[in-house]
Amino acid sequence: MLDHLHRIARRLIRVRALLLGLVTLGAITAGVGLLAFEGRTGDDILMPGLMLLLWAVTGLIFIDIFAHVPCPPEPDWHPWRRRLRTLWRGLHWLLLAGFLVLSLMAADVSLHIADAWLVERAK
Repeated sequence: MLDHLHRIARRLIRVRALLLGLVTLGAITAGVGLLAFEGRTGDDILMPGLMLLLWAVTGLIFIDIFAHVPCPPEPDWHPWRRRLRTLWRGLHWLLLAGFLVLSLMAADVSLHIADAWLVERAK
């Protein structure tokens, strides 16, 4: 599973610059919506800007974590080197669990933002 995520992240490295641009765009859009407008008038650009920022950062985190997953230890390696490599891969499994929790939280926050935005637009 880690090797599969590693291959996906390595393919997505080319998209990293685009994601950095989207993070910047989302931050600028959210900042303008928050600071340039009074009350609810800025929500039309604040909410989509926040969602863009949230998902672009999540994509960057995925690429940064899984682009450099160590290979499994070889049986002919020294026992300490095998243990260290196993621990390093185990850390990536913990990072995977944390990333899954982060992604679920991002989806939940996105649903709440979209719901609030649609309710405000319907008024």
